[in-house]
Amino acid sequence: MQSFLEQLPALIGVLLGAIGAYSVTALTERKRWKRQLATRWDERRVMAYMEYAHAIKKTISICLKLASQRDMGVELKFLAPEYSDSDLAAAEEDRTVSWEAVLLFGSDEAIAAGRKWHESVFRLELIAGGQEADLPLNLAIEATSRARGEFYRVVKREIGMRETGAPGTYDWQLNNFLGKLSGPSPTESLPTREAKPELGRPSGDA
Repeated sequence: MQSFLEQLPALIGVLLGAIGAYSVTALTERKRWKRQLATRWDERRVMAYMEYAHAIKKTISICLKLASQRDMGVELKFLAPEYSDSDLAAAEEDRTVSWEAVLLFGSDEAIAAGRKWHESVFRLELIAGGQEADLPLNLAIEATSRARGEFYRVVKREIGMRETGAPGTYDWQLNNFLGKLSGPSPTESLPTREAKPELGRPSGDA
């Protein structure tokens, strides 16, 4: 008994050391697991943003092609093939599916910017479908370009990418190209059918 009592402090020290080592290991593993989980969610968030941008860009392309087919603007031969209203409906469905991932993984700021972007595209869809909208086609394209730029700015800030701040970085080059063709005034409508030029693919990002 005496021997056990003499060894008790050493045993307690060993026990406390084991508990401390286990606690440190568990805490380290928990932090590592959280970092790995955060990395996976970050990767999934970026993928959601990319898929959404791709889907909404497809919707925009179909809108512009339909508008061109219906003689609402300049002839855009590089936006091929011919599309129908059913193609636009399918693209819009794909956009809504990709949007759910943004709602699930995205930040509040990215969701707000993304919503403004696709709200601007709704206007293009109205125009492409031959319905009345609150802006003519060229100004609707400008609004969509601005909304796209804001979405990309928000996303890049969120994922820690540096913004250069260079003027025109996020401008939609197709919008700039069409603006040059439609004249010096940004409020003018796009050319009518009688004055409609035939175009090849513009340079730069569309």
